[in-house]
Amino acid sequence: MTALALELLARVVGLLPLGGVRALGRGLGFMAWALGIRRAHVVASMTRAGVERPARAARGMYRALGIGVFELLWVRGRSGPVAPLAQLDAPSRAAVARAREGGRGIVLAASHTGNWEIAACRWAEDSELLVVTKRLSVQGFHRFCSRLRSSRRVQTAHAGDAAWRARAILRRGGAVAMMLDQVPPRRDRALTADFLGAIAHVDRAPASVAAATGASLVVAVSQRNPDGTHTLRVLDVHAPPPVPDRAWIERVTREATRALDQFVRENPSEWLWLHRRWATPAS
Repeated sequence: MTALALELLARVVGLLPLGGVRALGRGLGFMAWALGIRRAHVVASMTRAGVERPARAARGMYRALGIGVFELLWVRGRSGPVAPLAQLDAPSRAAVARAREGGRGIVLAASHTGNWEIAACRWAEDSELLVVTKRLSVQGFHRFCSRLRSSRRVQTAHAGDAAWRARAILRRGGAVAMMLDQVPPRRDRALTADFLGAIAHVDRAPASVAAATGASLVVAVSQRNPDGTHTLRVLDVHAPPPVPDRAWIERVTREATRALDQFVRENPSEWLWLHRRWATPAS
């Protein structure tokens, strides 16, 4: 029922001007803040990370999250391209072009920044894209997001089924996106690194796939602009050496984490502090 309700709502929201969509999103974000949904966790995490005026930054995060939900409904309710809403900036476009030289694919070390679902839809307009995902706990919303991705040519796979599909897409010059900033499914796949003032378990998988395939690891974020559009930015590119080893995988994983840490500190309302980033993975 939740998925059906969201689909019906998307048809209505898709008819609205984008300014109205954002106004509704701001209202949803205010409600989430006012109801205190994990608010103490968000403010405490921002305080620990040294974010200035953490309560204000937290309100900004909730506002952005609410807008992001309505943006997804708006995109699902329309048939036009996402390109007017989200674009790679010029330096990032040049960095991606260099990473793709020779027809190679790229591994995107993606993150919960900006509107990451919109970002995936935008990347998929430029090249074949496989997103390695976790199953969302809210099944109705999971089905809605799955339909949205499919309608926008975003292919998805769960971690256990992704290896052979990732290799095939990278051989064709496509992109494989894997989240850098979520708790790995198993502790043996993780390394520890400081992230926003606390020790976090970081998944080696993005760098491991790059090492195994020869594809460059591209550290990517999404950032909301004052006018409501999104800029997709490349923070760093790591090309694997001819014979990458575990030391290379661990070094670039930590460097990618540091790059994301710096971006979030500079733009604290752009990252999803709501999720349980510092949890311990299963053994």
